[in-house]
Amino acid sequence: MSGVKTKTVNADFMHYCLKTVWMAEGASAEHADAVADALLIGMRQGKLNQGLGVYEAIDIALQQGMLDINAEPEVVGEGPTWIAFDGNKSSGYWTLTKMARAAIAKAKEHGIAIAFGGNHNDGGSFGSYAWLAYLEDCLALTSNNSVPMNSPLGGMGNTISVPPWDGIAPGGEEPPVWMSTKLCEWYDGDTAQAVLQGTKVKYDSVIDPESGERGDDLAPYAIPIEGYGRVFDQTAFQNLHEPRLYMMNLFAEALQSIINPVGTITPEVSSLTDIRTATDPSALTTSVGGSFYLCIDPSHFGPIEDVKAKSDRYAQAIVNTQPMPGSRNPRMPGARGWRSILSDAETVEVLESHWGPWFTTQAGRHGMTEESLRADWESQKA
Repeated sequence: MSGVKTKTVNADFMHYCLKTVWMAEGASAEHADAVADALLIGMRQGKLNQGLGVYEAIDIALQQGMLDINAEPEVVGEGPTWIAFDGNKSSGYWTLTKMARAAIAKAKEHGIAIAFGGNHNDGGSFGSYAWLAYLEDCLALTSNNSVPMNSPLGGMGNTISVPPWDGIAPGGEEPPVWMSTKLCEWYDGDTAQAVLQGTKVKYDSVIDPESGERGDDLAPYAIPIEGYGRVFDQTAFQNLHEPRLYMMNLFAEALQSIINPVGTITPEVSSLTDIRTATDPSALTTSVGGSFYLCIDPSHFGPIEDVKAKSDRYAQAIVNTQPMPGSRNPRMPGARGWRSILSDAETVEVLESHWGPWFTTQAGRHGMTEESLRADWESQKA
């Protein structure tokens, strides 16, 4: 993103801040670790809008009464190769962590398993949950639906989701096949960036709600939410630029909510406008309608060493492909994040536009500042 200003911060300090502030809101240490761990993976992936700033999504849900920070996600249905969790209005971070662990355990036993979730809030970067499968030499595919912020192809009305779409496969010494993307053109974080840093979105994916004309600038339609730097509402509709993205979005919904026994379809999830303007929290749903976590343990089908060797040969073939004129050498998507996580890199990048509001609003609510948190972090290291 051209014009974007970032800040380099110590990764351990960032984890400490996130965990400390979420616990100050009332979360258990285990729940707070789930939030901080997942957000840090998003930062290590280099996903600037899925790092520190996306914490705002669960904070807004908490302040609006949509999120119960003391709730415990619970199993409400189970079979040998499947399990369903009611999030009980908890965060997606806590719910998806439990879903991932359960699906991985069942896949280890049976070869394949799926976990479903519902009635929970945002979970940040889903690459963090896919990563849990990688650590166990498993393949994972995971996603959730969201507040409606996307229009059906050819339509102008935000009735479908802006979902993450994350998967990973086992690997060896080379970067694995790791997919971490979204099935939409933009998020609310892009609206914030359009206002704060003048960035434009790809394609003509912004639909004017009155004229139906399409453009690439979200700024004229932005509605700031006081105290926040990443979550902005907007009046524009979102246009998908191609049928393939539309079809993938719809198929994701089938897994997220339609076949999910505890799922709610996206058109029945509260919109960001509903959340921003609500006077009666009981009228709001959670910010996520449904989620899934599919896990496969390939060691049930043959030696895992063979799987890793094939993955490495595949990665080598990708990076050894001749680049097009003027292009950089081909690379495995996610390779930089993979190396950062494995090396436990000391620093991560965050957007400056997320840094200040987080310390002012989230930490500041509890009388904490960057300086006080840094002093506490330094003292607990001693």
